[in-house]
Amino acid sequence: MFIPRHSVVADQFCSYAENAGFGDSGAGNVVAYAGSVVYLDPTADNEESMVKKMAHGVTETPFGFIMQKVKVGYHAVHPTGFYMPGDLGSSDVIANPLYNSSGNIAGHKSAPVGVAHLGIYDTVHYQCVVDGSGVVTSKMTPGQTLYPAANEARVTNSEVSSDATDTLGERCSATAVARVMKGASIAKCQANTDNVALTPIRIKLLV
Repeated sequence: MFIPRHSVVADQFCSYAENAGFGDSGAGNVVAYAGSVVYLDPTADNEESMVKKMAHGVTETPFGFIMQKVKVGYHAVHPTGFYMPGDLGSSDVIANPLYNSSGNIAGHKSAPVGVAHLGIYDTVHYQCVVDGSGVVTSKMTPGQTLYPAANEARVTNSEVSSDATDTLGERCSATAVARVMKGASIAKCQANTDNVALTPIRIKLLV
């Protein structure tokens, strides 16, 4: 049999994969931001769709963009299961702690997330080409091709492959994942990079 599935509905039931190497960190640490480019994790033991953000050294093909921020709980400073007031009503995903055989927290469990494909979205989760001093040297121009950046799996307009430093906006994959529809000036890109004033760009997803 070959049964069609609605892509939007199906992609609401993906999960961000667990990470046993995350340690006992648990103070609301961000695992991945909304708008991060993700890939399907072929090493996951779960039979369902598990995704992880793109990063330097990842050879998997980009799958889509996660639609929610994923972060661990606050078990390092509060009881397990505690939620901050700011979490209530948000779309953030709180991953539960992962315990090892000794009963110690050793990472975070998988958590349900939505994944976006092929639509048109506004995002502030992007990276521009910068020089060694962190000064933006390339604006976002309509029509530009965007790739997954090594820095937090943002989209980037850099065509330079990353070298594991993750500091200059390099791409971690040569697979085009989006095109710019509405760009931003160098000044706006700089303010966005410095987290001073977030300016969204409009992009058409290609994956």
